[in-house]
Amino acid sequence: MIEKEGLLKLSELDGAVIKQMEDSQLNSFSEAAISFIDEYPILENDIKNALKANDRNAIAKSLSAICEMLRQIYAEKLIVKCSDFLDKQEEIPYEDLQTFVIDFLKTVSALSIDLQMLKYQDTCNKVIPEQPVVSVQARNNILAVDDVNFFLRTIKGILRDSGYNATCVNSGSMALDYLKTHKPDLFILDIDMPGMDGYELAREIKNAGHTAPIIFLTGNSRKDSVAKAVQAGAVDFIIKPVRKDQLLERIGKYIKPEL
Repeated sequence: MIEKEGLLKLSELDGAVIKQMEDSQLNSFSEAAISFIDEYPILENDIKNALKANDRNAIAKSLSAICEMLRQIYAEKLIVKCSDFLDKQEEIPYEDLQTFVIDFLKTVSALSIDLQMLKYQDTCNKVIPEQPVVSVQARNNILAVDDVNFFLRTIKGILRDSGYNATCVNSGSMALDYLKTHKPDLFILDIDMPGMDGYELAREIKNAGHTAPIIFLTGNSRKDSVAKAVQAGAVDFIIKPVRKDQLLERIGKYIKPEL
């Protein structure tokens, strides 16, 4: 059973409903959440294929199925957003439809990963401790690692404009060289990189004695990937393509920018 305390921290869920749940209701919710975690990646892939084929009907069908799963876990804000879109999707220009669907899938993927984190903690009978937020007087150095320059430039621009000190490198080996003389306050690691992937790099970072929080960049919400990332040391995830509000919200849980 997923702990109520953790669920109440997820803004996408209806906290008022969850707060009133008894244990039997939480058990039912946990079952619905597991079903959502298992089935969502399949529907997400179906929608992505339908987007490539410009198939509005297939997109609407899969979105309706996602909406129904969200209803089972009381994700009210997302349900309203999805329902409103489905009501008018036939009238929307296809470019606008694509933009909405990609953004919506990103939000739902983040919810799926958050639920998996809570379920993983429950299954392992341990709680990954929350990292204390570093005070504004403390250092706020972030090391970001991604083999795609476009994502690095996006991350670096957002972080520097928001008051963080950001160093960006293209590979795990470059990151480990940097760590010989530096001690970041937070790591942002892409999972899928050639050579040394994010999982291996996270383990190397931990083995080298670094204790700063590790946040993974991912476009994958499958539960096997999330479990593997948590085992490697992940405390959080940011969904690709990177969105400014999500990036700052996730990082802000662990360190604060200079004022």
